[in-house]
Amino acid sequence: MKKISLLILSLFMFGLFADELPANFSKYQAHYAFKCDHGEKCFAAFDKYMNSPEVKAMNLEVDLYALQHQGWNEATHQISYYYKNADEYAAAGNVFSTSKSGLMFRDAMNRLGAELTMATMTRHIAANVSDEAGSELVTVNWDLNVSNPVKFLPLWKELSKSTEKYDWNADACGVQQHILGNNGNGITHSVWCTFASPQQALSFLDNYATTSEFAEYNSNVSEHRTFLRSHMAYLLKEYNPD
Repeated sequence: MKKISLLILSLFMFGLFADELPANFSKYQAHYAFKCDHGEKCFAAFDKYMNSPEVKAMNLEVDLYALQHQGWNEATHQISYYYKNADEYAAAGNVFSTSKSGLMFRDAMNRLGAELTMATMTRHIAANVSDEAGSELVTVNWDLNVSNPVKFLPLWKELSKSTEKYDWNADACGVQQHILGNNGNGITHSVWCTFASPQQALSFLDNYATTSEFAEYNSNVSEHRTFLRSHMAYLLKEYNPD
């Protein structure tokens, strides 16, 4: 009965936080991290795919990242698709699986020896975005195992709100819940923050953990989540930002 009650509360909290997201946020996100020893050639292959007539016609919002400080994950790049709804997701999957451009892209990646290391689907459940936030060059990500999202999410939102006063604060931060895929080592949620430059990202990392707000948050949230890993992503190209 406790598990059922927790599930119901989790679904309630998801609805509460999802309603507070910015209007242009995607409902679903599909992430594909891969290892490529010929980054420029993998980039060219994906760019050709994204500019093929059938893909371009869908006007999909997509980001291509270079990954840094990956820890135990050997991926060098990541492609993230952002879908407004299930219909957009289904249409994109159909084109990738059945089109000539999709076949050519897969063949090119195979010839380059690219190795897929992660494929997951997430959904946004909370976000805090400043009025000045736009397309951001750097994203810092923290992967977590959250045992009690009902307790975790309000604490995270309180922390995110409390750091708005600092000049080193991120331009935007949010939480994604993992709902499908090989989210290794027990990842259930990811927290992300975006910055206009690596210098700003490092300034944030230098400061946030030393604040009284984070100390209180960390004390209160420790029994509800376990930190698993962190990494940094550099935006190489964004397609159709909204």
